[in-house]
Amino acid sequence: MAQLAGGAVIVTAKDADGAPRGLTTTAVCSVSAEPPLLLACVARSSRTVPALTAGGAFAVNVLGSSHLDVCRTFASKAEDKFAGVEWREGVLGQPLLDDAAIAWAECEVEQIVEAGDHLIFIGAFRHGEVASAAADPIVHYQRSFGRWNEIEE
Repeated sequence: MAQLAGGAVIVTAKDADGAPRGLTTTAVCSVSAEPPLLLACVARSSRTVPALTAGGAFAVNVLGSSHLDVCRTFASKAEDKFAGVEWREGVLGQPLLDDAAIAWAECEVEQIVEAGDHLIFIGAFRHGEVASAAADPIVHYQRSFGRWNEIEE
C-alpha cells in the first residue's frame, strides 16, 4: 500500500468532555455523491476513536503543504495535538484547522463498520468550505510526505 499515493488529512472530533481530538490519515475518500457521503478509516487503537464514536460527527481537514509540521504532530502520539494549533468550531461543532487546512468538510456519522483492526466511519456531508483552491495539498507516498505536482502534457 506504500505505492498508493494519498492525500494527508486530519480527521477531528470532540470527545464526550468537549475536548478536541484528531489524527493524520490518508484513509479518507468520497463514498457517494447522492447523498454526499465520506468515509474515514481509523485504527481501533487510536485515541481519537472515543471522540469519533461519542460525538456523532467528525471533520476532515485537507492540509496545505506549508503545514507539514501540523501533519506530523497529528500523526504522532503527542498528548495534546492541538497545542499551538489554531482551530475553530464548525457548523456541527467539530474542530476545523483554519490555518493548516486548505479545505474541510463536516460530517454526521451515519454508520460505523468494523473492518479488521480498523473502524470505518461513514459520514453524511453537512457543511464544507474551500479556503484556498490555489494551495498545494500534502501527499503521502512511500511512507513520506510530499507536494502535489501536476503532470504537464
